[in-house]
Formats: sequence, C-alpha cells, structure tokens
Amino acid sequence: MEEPSKGRPRPRIESLSDLIFGLALSIGAFALVSTPASNAFEFYKDIGTFGFTFLVLITVWIRYTRVMSTLPVETPATLLLNIVLLFTVSLEPYIFNVLRLTNITTPITQVTAKLFETASSAYGVDLGAMMLIMGVFTLALSNEEKQLVPSTMLSHLRTEATLWFVSCAIFLLSALPLFGRVDVGGVLVSGLSARMVMWLLAILITWAKR
Repeated sequence: MEEPSKGRPRPRIESLSDLIFGLALSIGAFALVSTPASNAFEFYKDIGTFGFTFLVLITVWIRYTRVMSTLPVETPATLLLNIVLLFTVSLEPYIFNVLRLTNITTPITQVTAKLFETASSAYGVDLGAMMLIMGVFTLALSNEEKQLVPSTMLSHLRTEATLWFVSCAIFLLSALPLFGRVDVGGVLVSGLSARMVMWLLAILITWAKR
C-alpha cells in the first residue's frame, strides 16, 4: 500500500507565479533581441540594464519561492498580496522596455525626456511595491503565534523584513521628481543616473542578510 505524500500540495497561485516570473524575464530578453544595439556602447549598456532587471526579478523570485514554501496562501490577505505582486512583476518588462527605447532616442526632446522621467518614476514605484510585499510576506513568517518557522529563525526573518522595507523606501523615494530630471540649457533631460544608483543600492540592501 502506497504511503501518502508528505509534501505540501503546491497551490496553483505558486505555479502561476513561477510562470509569470519566467515570462517577465523572457520578455525582457526578447526586447533586447527585437531592437539590437547599433554600436558597442549601446551593446554594453543593454547588457548592463538587462542585468539589473534580471537581478531584481531573480532576487524577488528566489525569496518568494522560499517564503511561499512555508507561508499559507489560502488566506484572503495573502492571496490579494500575491495578485498585486504578480501584477507588478508583469508590469516590470513593459516599463523597462519603455525606459530602454526612450533612452536610445536621439536627439532628446522635451517630449522624450518627459516620457523617460515618467517611466523611470513608475519603475521605482513598481519595484518599491515588490519590495513592500516581500517585506510583508517575510514579516508574516516571523509571527511567533503562527509558529511557521523555528524560533531560532525569528530574529533573522525580522531583520530581513526590515531590509525589504528599507529597500522599498529607497525605491519609492527614487520616484520623486527631484531624482528624475535635470535641466540642461532649458531642456529637461533624464536624471536616470541618480535613480539607477538608488535602485542598485536598494537591491544590494536586500542581499545584506543572505
């Protein structure tokens, strides 16, 4: 007689999440293929920008899969947060592609600069929402009353949740107009370099306790 499986059944929302994360990474790569670089500088810049968006998504996915292996997803609140997270992940490749295409547009006009500013601000909000949800999920694991993890891990999880929240704050702060535009000769141009530094710092913070 066969013994019943001891593994936790995989909720369908988790399978859908893996699919959406995979598609988001694939779409980002496809965007590079569909509009190849025209010179060596653009080639390396494309690799760098895609490497960043890959790092963001893979960081969230790795932690998400670990959290969901323990955290129950049947509750309405957790299910809602999962849906919002998947929306932000699905939106990320689109915003990334707008940023890339606008960035290679020459000459830079006020219209393209404004679009670039808007897209980069939206990118900060989108990634900030991801970090916020991951912080909430991680904090939920550290609930002593639910006893979801060994007590020895509680302190570590609370610290990790704090780092997610700090990362979220940096991403949301980067979305402010202050960091999105620079006036050069009366023409608004991109201030993405400042935002990129903040984004990179926010991602590095999430790895601080790995």
